[in-house]
Amino acid sequence: MLGIWGRQTWWWSGGSRKLRVRDSKLRAHSRQLLRGLTPCLPLSVTALCEELGGVLGRPITLMEWELPADGPFGVLISRDDEDVIVYQATTTKAHQAHIVLHEVGHLIAFAFDGRRPSGEHSCYSDEDERDAEVIASTIMDQAISMRRRVRTHKLDDPFQHSVYNSLVLTSEAA
Repeated sequence: MLGIWGRQTWWWSGGSRKLRVRDSKLRAHSRQLLRGLTPCLPLSVTALCEELGGVLGRPITLMEWELPADGPFGVLISRDDEDVIVYQATTTKAHQAHIVLHEVGHLIAFAFDGRRPSGEHSCYSDEDERDAEVIASTIMDQAISMRRRVRTHKLDDPFQHSVYNSLVLTSEAA
């Protein structure tokens, strides 16, 4: 769609405005949720899942698995007594952390909407995928922000600046 000055204005359309509003609400909800947790730095995805499981009322189990290359990199399996996140074993640690956070994003988005995932999801709606990615990116951004605050206030900082070192998948998950 072209606006008065001949520029594209598709992002002003009603559908995309609704998405931007939802993204904003999901980011705010994720940041508020993270503020309620007591993560150590660098932010461990494993510890984050342990604490988040307590908040959501069901433990989150992480399982590294060699998934087929042409399939999903991560799978969320919701059981009666726990949520299991299976993630690709044959990729980098930074990618594994993002995969886990994406699946955590599904759990947070479902809780935000007041619903529970059921069973194994192999196909989510585009909105569900977008929500999970917005939440994963927000958590990664918060991890980097925490890292910057540590550096700014000259706290004990044994790790170097990078996304990987701001957000790690610890070996306890393996």
